[in-house]
Amino acid sequence: MRRSLILAVSAVGLLWAQTNQVPSVSVQLMDGRKVALRELHARGPLVIDFWALWCAPCLKAMRHLDAFQDRYGPRGLTVLAVNLDTERSRSKVRSYVKSRGYDFQVALDPSNDVYRRFNGNALPYTLLIDREGRIIYRHTGYLPGDEEYLEREIALLFAASSSPGGQIGRQLADLP
Repeated sequence: MRRSLILAVSAVGLLWAQTNQVPSVSVQLMDGRKVALRELHARGPLVIDFWALWCAPCLKAMRHLDAFQDRYGPRGLTVLAVNLDTERSRSKVRSYVKSRGYDFQVALDPSNDVYRRFNGNALPYTLLIDREGRIIYRHTGYLPGDEEYLEREIALLFAASSSPGGQIGRQLADLP
């Protein structure tokens, strides 16, 4: 029975990955509130970054995520950093985020359920999601300069949403 359940969950995860649609999930924010991801991406583009305190590349990437929140937040972007540390590390996560003064939202996923629903396999794992709930960018890991690619995708998404053709207009404009 347990094996069948694991196979079913894996199959659902693969289907979500193939359709590039955000699964219908909720996350628990650091302040205890629960929020559905669809509520966040319905407001505007959503960057989800899965991270952990023990992940040095994750911590290096976070200052760039904060800059994206500051720069694009007034235009509707939401940055959601989903922490994967254990339940016992919750106070350390709060302390770390507060000490850095980050402006983005932080969710806690100590069981890694949300991370698995997005088929994460290494950290940091970053996704950019449009208003319709489509995953338009995925990236695993962090090296200096990776933030430039994500910012380019964010800027293109805002440009596409403001053009008369929307997403289709962006795709057509990108053709040679």
